[in-house]
Amino acid sequence: MSLPLSESTLPHEEERTSHHKPGADIRRPEIEAGMISESIPVVETRSRKKYTRLITVTVRIGCTLALLAYAFAHNSWAGILQNLRRVDDGELLIGWVVGMLGVVISSYQWQSLLEAEKMRFDLRKLINYYLIGITFNNFLPTGMGGDVVKAYYTGKESQNMAGAASAVMTSRIAGFIGMLLIAFPTLLIWHALFPDTFISSFVFAGLAMCCALITVFFVANLLPRHVKGRWAEQSLVRSILNISHTLHKGMKRPRSMCTAIAYGMLFHTSAALNYYSFALMFNIHIPFAFFLVAIPFVSLIAVLPISINGYGLREETFIHVLSIMHISPSTALAMVLVFDAQMLVFALIGACIYFSMGKNKATGPTQLSTEG
Repeated sequence: MSLPLSESTLPHEEERTSHHKPGADIRRPEIEAGMISESIPVVETRSRKKYTRLITVTVRIGCTLALLAYAFAHNSWAGILQNLRRVDDGELLIGWVVGMLGVVISSYQWQSLLEAEKMRFDLRKLINYYLIGITFNNFLPTGMGGDVVKAYYTGKESQNMAGAASAVMTSRIAGFIGMLLIAFPTLLIWHALFPDTFISSFVFAGLAMCCALITVFFVANLLPRHVKGRWAEQSLVRSILNISHTLHKGMKRPRSMCTAIAYGMLFHTSAALNYYSFALMFNIHIPFAFFLVAIPFVSLIAVLPISINGYGLREETFIHVLSIMHISPSTALAMVLVFDAQMLVFALIGACIYFSMGKNKATGPTQLSTEG
């Protein structure tokens, strides 16, 4: 498609020749119209992406609100408030300190992966970036996740965006593997704690994720040969290629990958300990082994991209999982609300760090989100 131009917008032949020296490059109207027509698909593609992103965010916000409304509508407000009144300030602080321990462990994992990319960062700075990522996950549902923010800051500072993105993605994959290495042996040893339906659901979810990663790994080797042109620029295709590239790099660096997986195992152990401390706060006496399996299951469900940062999905799944141990829905919901409050506190801390970094640095990721 070419854009028609009126004759009044084009100079006369004498004007086109009089303003140029002999032999100079004179743009013909057909060339100018062709250049404009080539730019139109780019503009249309950007508009389509923005429109698609807006619809996706709107749907996810709607699903989040609907899930939260369902969770609160089917539970007693009086029971929830009564359970929340029992919370002791000292025990709550201990629980949040355990939660912060998980942030530190995850930052150590991130640091080890950055070092494998020849990128040196102070742990304190990475913790700050990690908390800023939590802020974006909780307060800015724009498709601009915390992982993108972390990759942006480390990549900009080190002038190595590709290495920064690879480190962030590898941390996700290593964390997933570490989670399964904790959950599956625990489930095998303490299987008597769980009903058969839960065991089959957890095994299915874990194996489905593993099969997805394996499929992506092999499919990505075929895509460059068969997918070309505009299809190669699709976000799904690029995501598959990025994940495959990360897996390839991990296989070439077994020591770095094993270290990241070990940190992932520590992180998920601390996450289970975080929930376990909250359970004790509500006089819920459940074996710690239960949380080593239940929390990974909740994480697998909450990661589904149908709500904002897992809100709604996490609450409903947690209520269902604790019902296995005969915990009332109102108590389970009060417990997970304390965890949500913890994440919001971390997000507020991240927001303070974000705005204290200065205007120039603070606006960078936001601009990246609007342009991407």
